[in-house]
Amino acid sequence: MREIPFFPHQVVRELALASFVLGVLLILAALFPAPLGKEAVPGEVTAIEPPWYLSPLFGFLAFWRANISTNLSFAIALPVIVLVIILLLPFIDRGKEEATPPMKRQAWSIAGVAFILVLLYFAYYAYTAGLMGYAELLP
Repeated sequence: MREIPFFPHQVVRELALASFVLGVLLILAALFPAPLGKEAVPGEVTAIEPPWYLSPLFGFLAFWRANISTNLSFAIALPVIVLVIILLLPFIDRGKEEATPPMKRQAWSIAGVAFILVLLYFAYYAYTAGLMGYAELLP
């Protein structure tokens, strides 16, 4: 079997593919530009909407305020606690094998799927709650 050196053969092939994908993205961005929204008017107060990746947290705060309590102290601390647990998870879960299939570790797999479903639910709740921005969550 003949070996092909990585440089320049593989590098040139990957650069050609990356250039093609970048070109397609640039053409799509030119043909279908992203809308900027309405123009800002100085002195007019507008609602601050959360970015899409923060919508589950926004939905959690809205859910907490509507269904549990108007006190948001614990509602703000709870996502921080969950984030710390997720960051510490590699140190907490010391598996016996390096690469254990997910089906053999059903408890962690179920916990991971449940966490993703909860995030999706809160994102959906934020979308359907009809809140315009963070200001409506404040007392």
